[in-house]
Amino acid sequence: MPIVWIAIALLVGALQYAMPQLTRRDIFFSVTVTPEFRDTRPARKILAEYRRGIAIVTMFTLLLVAVASHAGMELAGAGLLMLELLADGACFIVAHRKTLAHASAPSSAREASLQAQTTMPGLAALLVGPYLMLICAALLTRAHWSEIPDPMPVHWDIAGNPNGWMPKTWLLYVGMTAGELVLCLMLTFAIVGMLYFSRQIAASGARGREERRFRWIGIAALLAGSYLAAALAFLPLSPRATFSFGGVTFFLAIMIVGSLELLRRGQGGTRVAPAADEPIIADGTPDACWKWGAIYYNPDDPALIVEKRFGIGWTLNFAHRGAWIFMGLIAASVVLSLSLPLLARLH
Repeated sequence: MPIVWIAIALLVGALQYAMPQLTRRDIFFSVTVTPEFRDTRPARKILAEYRRGIAIVTMFTLLLVAVASHAGMELAGAGLLMLELLADGACFIVAHRKTLAHASAPSSAREASLQAQTTMPGLAALLVGPYLMLICAALLTRAHWSEIPDPMPVHWDIAGNPNGWMPKTWLLYVGMTAGELVLCLMLTFAIVGMLYFSRQIAASGARGREERRFRWIGIAALLAGSYLAAALAFLPLSPRATFSFGGVTFFLAIMIVGSLELLRRGQGGTRVAPAADEPIIADGTPDACWKWGAIYYNPDDPALIVEKRFGIGWTLNFAHRGAWIFMGLIAASVVLSLSLPLLARLH
């Protein structure tokens, strides 16, 4: 188990180290700058200091994970990773504040597509699929309830061997399935938000084409995550559920490949199609509406989901009412995660 925490800590550190190079060229540590600013001496100094901080945080985390493992405190790994993320966030905030002194006015160029928004044929059916899987899992589990071992396997290692169990009660199984349902709802919410409640920054040319591809790759990864969450509901049916199971492996592979492809392309696909001859299109989100450079709050922006300004992916406009629906789903997920161990102890 310590090797898993070490690998995750290294992965987190590597991603945070690379994040500044994945953003759009006119955004530097969540601040609007001129495209040429990245090549200046102040920018290189800010970047070097940020990366030095990330390296120190990662090394310190690895040391603490090793010490905790030697002391037999394997569960401390999750807490140490949370501390790593907080420390990485502090490094980002410092770099963000230093970059503010070099902020520039955003490009005045804007683009809008006059074509109808394209969607994937059969997308509605694909979105319903995970919920049908959850219903099937519940019905099959109910039908074969007597065949499920007690205690019931609820967690598996990388090799597919059960390494976590809970008392075999229908209430606990329903609680676990409810957690997977909430996760599916969160991912569906994100997909629908990206399709209908967000805006494309570049609408034409190479940048527009690559941005559309970037968005669809992200949607595919989220959809695969929803199916993966639903597939996990079938695992308690087997006392030895291996990750070689086709469905779980397939959806997990799509998520991993999709995520790696997003990293390769950079935010909005800008690393694939730099298109130096095309004008820079601003993302349309004012610097002043980004709290600490990470939280977007703009009551005047009708978009629910906007591009992140650091790294890759998307985030919520927390001034939009829909954002609080998503936050409610997160709260429900946390409550379910905390309540299941308590229910297990009571039984």
